[in-house]
Amino acid sequence: MHYAARMVASAAWVGVAGFAPALASQATEPRLSPAEVARKIDDLHAGASGSDSQALEQDVTLLADLARWHIENVGDTQAIADFGAPPWTRQANGLHLWGVTRAGRSWFDAGHPNLVGINVSEATDIDGRYWSELARKSANGSGEKIFMIRYLHPVTRQSAFGYHTCFMLSDQVRVLCAGAFEDKDG
Repeated sequence: MHYAARMVASAAWVGVAGFAPALASQATEPRLSPAEVARKIDDLHAGASGSDSQALEQDVTLLADLARWHIENVGDTQAIADFGAPPWTRQANGLHLWGVTRAGRSWFDAGHPNLVGINVSEATDIDGRYWSELARKSANGSGEKIFMIRYLHPVTRQSAFGYHTCFMLSDQVRVLCAGAFEDKDG
């Protein structure tokens, strides 16, 4: 079923509960209905940013906001299951969600599933940056909200600059990040 149709179907429950969540970032829209969020995630899935850094930053910020909203509405378990498949992933730009714990263990990665379960606290990007530390700092506000790393693009498997933004889950242990990579050809 198309994601927008699933979210509209869940809107009745949300309406009954009287819950109208705000998105995580005021940089997007402060309040959206379930149908609007579903449309935005479908639109995001259908798009591509090529190597436009401003568009990539907007894409990862929007994906993070929509992911937080989804977690608030369906819970961690269901949301994480949803995040590994379209429309939450997109081939263009390798747009995907990934996560590390505060201790540096990879607990979720739709773009690089081979990393899940591994302690990545000492793992660096191609330029030597400790990306799990950058993720934690993005999530807790002590670092850049949107950070860049150079890593293997999850689709092309070529070195590419990636833009990422993160937030802390309610358990205060897991960090969830949205990331996308420059696509030189698109």
